[in-house]
Amino acid sequence: MSLASMFASPLLASDDLDGVLLASSSLTTYSSQRYTQTKDSYYFDQYSAQLIKRTEKAINWYQEIVNRGGFIPLPASELLELGSNSKAVSLLAMRLFQEQDLHTNVCSKTPCIFDKHIERAVKQFQHRHGLKVDGRVGKNTFAKLNISAEQKLNKLKLNFYRITNFAGSSDEQYVYVNIPEYQLRYVKVGDVKLQNNVIVGKPSWETPAFSDEIEKFVVNPEWRIPISIATREIAPKVAEDPDYLVKNNIEIRKNSYIDSQTVNPSNIDWDSIKPYQFDHFLVKRAGEKNPLGEVKYLFPNPEAIYVHDTPAKQRFSQTRRALSHGCIRIEDPFSLAQEIIKHQGEEHALAQVNDARNENSTQTFYLDEPLPIHLVYWTAWVDENKLVNFRDDIYKRDQKALLKNDNQSVIAALLESK
Repeated sequence: MSLASMFASPLLASDDLDGVLLASSSLTTYSSQRYTQTKDSYYFDQYSAQLIKRTEKAINWYQEIVNRGGFIPLPASELLELGSNSKAVSLLAMRLFQEQDLHTNVCSKTPCIFDKHIERAVKQFQHRHGLKVDGRVGKNTFAKLNISAEQKLNKLKLNFYRITNFAGSSDEQYVYVNIPEYQLRYVKVGDVKLQNNVIVGKPSWETPAFSDEIEKFVVNPEWRIPISIATREIAPKVAEDPDYLVKNNIEIRKNSYIDSQTVNPSNIDWDSIKPYQFDHFLVKRAGEKNPLGEVKYLFPNPEAIYVHDTPAKQRFSQTRRALSHGCIRIEDPFSLAQEIIKHQGEEHALAQVNDARNENSTQTFYLDEPLPIHLVYWTAWVDENKLVNFRDDIYKRDQKALLKNDNQSVIAALLESK
């Protein structure tokens, strides 16, 4: 089959997903339609409902691409960018057209020049794959372009199960963090009120997926240093430099994190401390270099995970942000507090928050109504702009739940992976 004949009939466009019929296969764990017909007493979040419907349609769309033979392969090439005119540009344009990042095949004739249309399409492709958006096709972008349509279809099927079982679907308002996307959203009555970049746990310190409720936030928080970090990272540094704790505004509290009684670091044999074995508690006082920054949001959980500010703002410019010890760092930290206060009708509390910030005092603010928060692990979904997104499996959780064959149900694959 010639390349031209592969495009004889138009492919389904990602921004035309509304025209795709809903899936009716065994993938559907429940029909998203049914929630529009339930009793008034049951609330179903419309953001979740639309996400389910869009993902169902994307599955049908990618199934159609697979049925037509999949994506054309792109051979390894030199860097392609604005102005490039090699033969590889024509293949690139055809490949971008297949997923409708490029809406018309601008390279029907050869030779073809990498123009503004192709650059715009490359940027969209990079954006929805979590790549650096620069409009240039190098090693990383080529790698994503050469992921097969079948692999993408299986990834959508796997995440469809996760999305249809999203715990936030019954909440009128909630926060959710999609870990592989490095994004936090605040949703109220189906509308996204806030979206923010986040940093999540590195692969050796995974951020777990679970649901809880934000009960309070602390302005100018102290950092209660986890015993793992205290014994594995800080103790060796104190052994080398006895003034390390003073230099870093850290004190040793005797019996608990809030104990007023402190311990002189010179009374401790730092060389003899073993991992996870320490009789006291290390606390970094509030201040400019505190790793929690100016605010932290608490939802007490056995994993000791929370959302917080960070002084290392430069790290948000990185596309891959699995960098923390498990907790979630938020780029615009007070934006969440402002939204919570606004939507709970407590505008007067903004002045109190600002006073605490200006005075550099540690103050805790309790929410009148705990706010549900959901940490999810979605590596494929269709966003609010109807763009089909894919992200790296940063913790290899997809690998553990890969479908063995087309006939195996998604639920069975996930259960076997636990």
